[in-house]
Amino acid sequence: MTAHFALHSTRDLLRRARPLPSTLEPTENILDGVTPRQLEIMMKLCEGKVNKQIAYELGVTTATVKAHIRFAIKRLGAKNRVHAVAMVAANAALHRPQQAAEMGLCA
Repeated sequence: MTAHFALHSTRDLLRRARPLPSTLEPTENILDGVTPRQLEIMMKLCEGKVNKQIAYELGVTTATVKAHIRFAIKRLGAKNRVHAVAMVAANAALHRPQQAAEMGLCA
């Protein structure tokens, strides 16, 4: 399963999701547990970019990108990279709707 597949799966889930009743509060923002750099890299993964592209755009090595991803997965409590990307995409749709819409994660 690739990050690109997870992105499209998340989009499909978000399109089919029903709005929350107004009496319910959204869940906590799990993205508060990651550093800004980890979040930046995870959001780029949500866009479907690979480690090498992210490293080039940020001017770092792929090893640095991998390290940020590994620690973000730990902090999020995700099972693997795809799970982490899905968690970030879904959480961004709830807590950062404008940024998520710009990325095409939700309508």
